[in-house]
Amino acid sequence: MKIKFLSVIVSFLILSIAVSSCLDSEENYEFSSDAMVHAFGIDTIHGKHYKFSIDQLNRRIYNSDSLPVGSDTIIDRILIDTFSVSGWITSGSPTDTLFVLADSVSLLPAMNKGNNGMEFTIHAADGVTTRKYTLEVRVHLQDPDSLEWREMTPFSNTALTGKQKAVTLKSQSNEDLWIYTSNTTAHKTSTAPSNIRWESVSGINLPADVKLSSIVNFKTTNTTTEKETLYAVTSTNKVYASENGIAWKEVTSLGNQVKTLIATRPNILTGIVEINGVNYFNTSNDGINWEKPETDDQGQVILASVPENFPIDNLYTSEFSTANGIKQTIAVGTPRTSGDKQTLMWFSIDGSNWAEMSSTAYDAYCPVMNHPFVMYYNNLFYCFGDELNDIYSSIAGIAWQKTSRKFMLPQAFNDNTAPYSISIDENQFIWIVFGGGSTENKVWRGRLNKLGFKEQ
Repeated sequence: MKIKFLSVIVSFLILSIAVSSCLDSEENYEFSSDAMVHAFGIDTIHGKHYKFSIDQLNRRIYNSDSLPVGSDTIIDRILIDTFSVSGWITSGSPTDTLFVLADSVSLLPAMNKGNNGMEFTIHAADGVTTRKYTLEVRVHLQDPDSLEWREMTPFSNTALTGKQKAVTLKSQSNEDLWIYTSNTTAHKTSTAPSNIRWESVSGINLPADVKLSSIVNFKTTNTTTEKETLYAVTSTNKVYASENGIAWKEVTSLGNQVKTLIATRPNILTGIVEINGVNYFNTSNDGINWEKPETDDQGQVILASVPENFPIDNLYTSEFSTANGIKQTIAVGTPRTSGDKQTLMWFSIDGSNWAEMSSTAYDAYCPVMNHPFVMYYNNLFYCFGDELNDIYSSIAGIAWQKTSRKFMLPQAFNDNTAPYSISIDENQFIWIVFGGGSTENKVWRGRLNKLGFKEQ
């Protein structure tokens, strides 16, 4: 209910109180000049109360945790169940319209309007002091649990005949997405959402026999700094490294027996090295020297041997922490054995010892893919690849199920036959780069909506 001509009514009430006071007592009464909002709240949205904050300095009322998608159909007629003031409230036009809590109200004029939201005037009990407050009701316009994709500007209009590899590289405060298209050329752009501008990079001095698919980003950290370095392996098992993506130098201290590298975790670079025809895991903490391996009583070097079905090509890894805080890495790659029904996941704590985690459940495994990608993302494992028709998810990385809604790949990916590479940037955007084999170059970027919200 709204009552107009409030000023006349208030004046009459104050006059009545004053006359009554004069007749009944010789004491003078002083009314409060408090015109602040002490608490504000609205009725539940889908059974949940959303907390509202009050910025007394700027006289703003707002909800930090935005209301869910579709709430506009609820707040168009809702009760403000809490509006604590010492005096009374007016709102709307004219400004002398009394606001009554018992009436439902439309908050659509306050939806995502910031300083231009609904305005309320708080009147102190003294009838003189007033303060104006602006109400903003924040509502999500995107489903927070949906994976949203957007096609970006391609990195080049010239079709590639060979392969390509996408990888991120951060220097100082800037992170770039690099797409290597040969041993001498690349394209890069900032990963900042508002600063996507591709530029061609020349002068790269990788050897001609470099395996582009082997390029990895290895992070080293200490108590004060973090450093990222790109590493690549050649077909002759040599290792090259670059701190800026352009100038590459052979890391001779890692030898010439390295078949591939795995950026297991910060300060753990895993190499698959071939010794006398047998593949072994070796690790480096600095990317320069292999850790000194153990030896047996006869002085023979002890290294963990690589299982026959452990992938060596097109490796992707993702770091995660277990429920008890133990850091681990999950890895997948192109299968080395044929006839497998499922994509095999490999886990490691130290980078030297890897365990296969396959599912024994008939209907709870990730089907075999020739070029799989795995990531630990928003507290779940996800795997997809090849024709890019489906995404599979898992809680523990063992039992997998196909996602059926919200967290999906674009229909434009369905039945894909083009070569691709994938990278995830520091803003949690998933980049899928298509190109190679004379197919059309395309770039897509996706992210779970909630990971882009300031308040989640």
